Amino acid sequence: MKRVRVAAGRVPYDVVIGRGALTAARLRSCLGAGASGVVLSSRRVLDIHGLALRKALVGAGFEARLVLLLPDGEAAKTPTVWARTMREMAKAGLDRSSFVIAFGGGTIGDAAGFAAATYMRGIRLIQVPTTLLSMVDSSVGGKTGVNLPEGKNLVGSFHQPNLVVGDLSFLRTLPERERQSGVYEVLKCGFLRSKSLVSLVERTRGLRRASDAELEAAIAEAVRIKARIVERDERESGERVLLNLGHTLGHALEAASSYRRFTHGEAVGYGMDFAVDLGEALGVANPLAASRMRAAIRAVGRRTPLDPSLVATTQQAVLGDKKRDGASLREILLARPQKPVVRRMDAGAFGTLAGSWLAAQTRRGSRSGPAAV
Repeated sequence: MKRVRVAAGRVPYDVVIGRGALTAARLRSCLGAGASGVVLSSRRVLDIHGLALRKALVGAGFEARLVLLLPDGEAAKTPTVWARTMREMAKAGLDRSSFVIAFGGGTIGDAAGFAAATYMRGIRLIQVPTTLLSMVDSSVGGKTGVNLPEGKNLVGSFHQPNLVVGDLSFLRTLPERERQSGVYEVLKCGFLRSKSLVSLVERTRGLRRASDAELEAAIAEAVRIKARIVERDERESGERVLLNLGHTLGHALEAASSYRRFTHGEAVGYGMDFAVDLGEALGVANPLAASRMRAAIRAVGRRTPLDPSLVATTQQAVLGDKKRDGASLREILLARPQKPVVRRMDAGAFGTLAGSWLAAQTRRGSRSGPAAV
């Protein structure tokens, strides 16, 4: 069992990682006695893992006055679902002493976090992620939000959780594609701050051959890297922008495909590919460093292929990126592993470069080296 302390927001909190991390004692120590609240989850997650959560809640003596089932995927993150959630919480009589438990993957965590941030201007939140992606990314750092047709996470708030419980037992039923999705975010953290984490991802072929101890260590290291960055820049006014490595093109790909074609990790993987190629084309990275980084990305495994029909819509989606500042945006490049570079670029020019790169990728059909930028 590993524990990462996050000193962000008004009250520091723990991220606990390990098999069997979800216990009644851990919930009780966080929430105190006699608390009541709401569990936000999905039918699929509750069918598979609901008994474990119920056992912990009953053992801790808590009452879940309400269990709300949200749609799977990005459909959970809409203003309509948010409004319905608010009304159900109000009808259940939840007050400022109540809590929200987010029980599921990243979209459930984002939606539940935004519900906790906005109900009565903020109530307590416990994140219980059930996917590798949500354990290393969305459950930590306090970003919550919902999507609009114009772009991803355009409505949101910063609301730090009171506790994050990453129980590795939940990963046993995770489909391989979803597991791979999380590995891209692990690799991202390695590219930013940890040579050993990049080596572990490569050595274990995208963590597919990782032991339980290696998987636990990889998650804890990725969380630690994100936590230290968030502590220094909670509201993304400086260093936290580094965590967007791969996300400008990644979010655009997700939006262009209506969040149906790629997992979040797959889209970020393509975004990191583009960042490496763009960095080499701009002279930020030398060919040897770029080649090493491409090899690390390839080690994660095969992805859903790109589609030529996405080129124009992805270019347009870049302009709706929430990180855009007027006519420009900040793209994260890599001079080499552990040496990120923030490059301010014209958003329109970035979209054109991204479109050219995507077109080259789809013509080549497979990834074997640098593509034209």
